[in-house]
Amino acid sequence: MVAVAALLAVSACSKEMLVPRAEYDAEWAAAYFLGTDGPGSVGYYRLSLAQGRTDEDLALVSSGAVLNLQLNAPAAEGLGLPDGTYRGSTGSETTFTYNYGEMQPDNSIAGSYVGIRPDVSKPMQYYPVGDGEASIVFGKDGGYEIHVRVRSESRTFVFKYGGPVETYDCTEPGL
Repeated sequence: MVAVAALLAVSACSKEMLVPRAEYDAEWAAAYFLGTDGPGSVGYYRLSLAQGRTDEDLALVSSGAVLNLQLNAPAAEGLGLPDGTYRGSTGSETTFTYNYGEMQPDNSIAGSYVGIRPDVSKPMQYYPVGDGEASIVFGKDGGYEIHVRVRSESRTFVFKYGGPVETYDCTEPGL
């Protein structure tokens, strides 16, 4: 009878429990301001969090993980990353969303993704992200508290970061 109860308990588990979860404490973060939409109401950013060393293209050169979220934020004065809760979306016209990731025919990823390098002798593995949530809070001390939980088809990723976030203006010529 105990075996039957255990079997029923396992079969009743939600799908979420079957998806492997990976958690990372990011060592650094950066935001890249990409511009605004035509009316100037939506600001576009790429938020990057990393645990491990990266090169100038944000590819890992050590073991670790990187998260790149394509954020759609309310247009704001200055370049600072607007705080709020961002949720996954298929479009870029709604504020407080991030764009889902999608594999392209050339094996690149458009939109948001997680890159993992479990060992320096192995290539990076890329996961386009779908549903999830990113909480970005600007603190009184001038730093940010960021908590991101996103899902790919086969995994759930959690990234946490606390500290400064340098924002780079990518609308300037030559950048």
